[in-house]
Amino acid sequence: NNNNNNNNNNNIHSQKKRLPHRQLNLYFLLRYAMPIAGFLMYSYLYTVFESEPEFLQLLSVMKTAIGSVSTFFYEKFLSPYCHSGWPLIGLIASLDIVMGLVALLDVWVVRTVREKEVDGQYTIDVSLRCLVAVVGLTKYFFAELDYMPALVLSTTNVYSVDDIPTKDQNDAHSNGSDRPRMNSLDIDFNDEEESDGNGTTTLRNRTTAQRLPAISAGMQYASFLSCIDFGAQIGDWISVPIIASLGITRENHWDDLDRFIVLCSVFRMVRVVFLWLICPPIRLRKIGT
Repeated sequence: NNNNNNNNNNNIHSQKKRLPHRQLNLYFLLRYAMPIAGFLMYSYLYTVFESEPEFLQLLSVMKTAIGSVSTFFYEKFLSPYCHSGWPLIGLIASLDIVMGLVALLDVWVVRTVREKEVDGQYTIDVSLRCLVAVVGLTKYFFAELDYMPALVLSTTNVYSVDDIPTKDQNDAHSNGSDRPRMNSLDIDFNDEEESDGNGTTTLRNRTTAQRLPAISAGMQYASFLSCIDFGAQIGDWISVPIIASLGITRENHWDDLDRFIVLCSVFRMVRVVFLWLICPPIRLRKIGT
């Protein structure tokens, strides 16, 4: 009896802590709908290392390895302390600022390459390779860290059938009585036809199930990821007219690429303002209590 009551209390408390889906989807959409210089930097580096394509392939493999290290770092050192509430909000805000600053390392790469450019030809040496590798791996490490809180928000804000208290559970919660718990296998979202064995059928209306969400947990999670991907697509669309206005092309030797990188870095840090959409309520203590 006590165990059932505790489970009901946990389900109700868990449901209250979750964010509204529209609010979270809007946050993901706005957060990732920012211009980014990633695809343009990749084209730029491909031009610079056109004579050494194997270097970029090796760098891609190293990024995969550093991504695993980043995931382990998040799970080991950040997740135990910043898994929900204000600590998670603080982590996201910190990563937004750090990502903006780390992205500025590309300016260092661009200006170093310009110093080694002669008549449109790039002089590639060990120092340039090391610089590009270190900056690329550093950016990828923090990019993976930056993406992990979005996955945490997506997985922890999915409503399942078992999380939503039914009428029986609410009665048990209020009366303290032991009532049977309905699980996901007992639920049908439509009226069913029942046969009484004599050839007649009757409609059975499951009133409890009608109050439950008609969207599965998988579809809810997919909607979050879709908003993240669609936001990234919007960011790419926004980047195109900015790049065109700055006149950044291969033919003009990528002039003003560093300006575009700075602009994108500023937008990355501006994402902090969207955190108000997912901030938990601030509870003010009354004086004297």
